[in-house]
Amino acid sequence: MNGYLWRVYFVDPDSDLLVDRTGTLTLATTDPTTYCVYLSDQLEGRKLHTVLIHELGHCTMVSFHLLDEIHRMVKPKYWIEAEEAVCNFIANYGLMIFRTAYDILGESAWGYVTKELERFVA
Repeated sequence: MNGYLWRVYFVDPDSDLLVDRTGTLTLATTDPTTYCVYLSDQLEGRKLHTVLIHELGHCTMVSFHLLDEIHRMVKPKYWIEAEEAVCNFIANYGLMIFRTAYDILGESAWGYVTKELERFVA
């Protein structure tokens, strides 16, 4: 993304790599210093998709230097909550937004989305 190579690893659900910034054991984490995403190897199906999309939200914020914008808009004590809220929004509503765009614009919506996604990966 934006010239950064992110790697995704599946790890044991009790791995220390799944401990987040608050010290909580979670289903997944994103490490912006190593450009790695760690997912519990117990995730599957829709839950895996949702969690991965959430983590890709973190990757996007880091890769496109969006954290400064988020931090500018909220008090420091809410930075983590704000970042998580953005990623939850993407994971929970992103697909619905794209589907609605498709309902309105038809095939051209998916063509646009595909081109934009290719731009992120290239």
